[in-house]
Amino acid sequence: MTSIHYPDKIARLIGIPIWAVLFRLIGDPASLGNLVQSPLFYQDVAVVALVTGLLWTLNRWLIREMDRRYSWATQSLQRLLIQGGISLSGTILIIAVFSLVYNNLILQRPAPFNLSITISNDVPIGCLFIVLLHMAYTMYWMVSYHRQTVAALQNRIVALEYSQTNPEEQPGSRSQALKTLLVNHGKAFVPVATEQVAYVFITNEISIVKTADNKSFTVDATLEQLSERLPDTSFFRLNRQFVVNRQAIRRVENDGTGRLLLHLHPTHADEVAVSRRRVAEFRRWMEQ
Repeated sequence: MTSIHYPDKIARLIGIPIWAVLFRLIGDPASLGNLVQSPLFYQDVAVVALVTGLLWTLNRWLIREMDRRYSWATQSLQRLLIQGGISLSGTILIIAVFSLVYNNLILQRPAPFNLSITISNDVPIGCLFIVLLHMAYTMYWMVSYHRQTVAALQNRIVALEYSQTNPEEQPGSRSQALKTLLVNHGKAFVPVATEQVAYVFITNEISIVKTADNKSFTVDATLEQLSERLPDTSFFRLNRQFVVNRQAIRRVENDGTGRLLLHLHPTHADEVAVSRRRVAEFRRWMEQ
């Protein structure tokens, strides 16, 4: 599964200030009435909101990177250890540094504030926030994965039923090149014209279709199946993980090792290269 789109903009706008207030209130013996009358309270909340926003942004980036590399469905333990280790260690470091700099150097808070207060209060609360945050994103990933899996199975059932009722249209050559791809969209599937497909790539054993208008969909087919049925005048299999449309290629560079590096539109997050054994064939295809 690719790095999915998390619709969390509203959650961040609401969650960051709420958590900042709760973070500031936890462990403070003063009454709420006294706190809201102090300008320092609002300054503290603003600083906590800043740190919370930073932590949320960094952890969101980490989650999306983990989405691209490890699947919760097939690599759950490996992902849990890597993602959990990085997120918690980074959170502890950031909170400790910000807390000490803000309280000791900027405000110069008097006793009883010290390092032990930071370790016993700020760090555990911050780690709790991060754990809850990752749990929420993981739950959303699971729901999305379930929906995509169900949609893929439904799409496959439809394709099998169609092939049984129309055996004369079974793919056997490029004469039956695809003109439309049925891509998964939530619980349903939608048609996408092949000329609108910029490229198709594999991540976590799932085929991802990127369109010319920079939209991403999953498709219930392997890269081998797609490369056999997409028009060979427009599409080329670069390597084991990538099929590209000629119209998406903006520039081709030689990397000095015999490979060709492609610059595409829309851009791809990772390096896109033509494998050495396919360079000559790719050059002939480009010249057609």
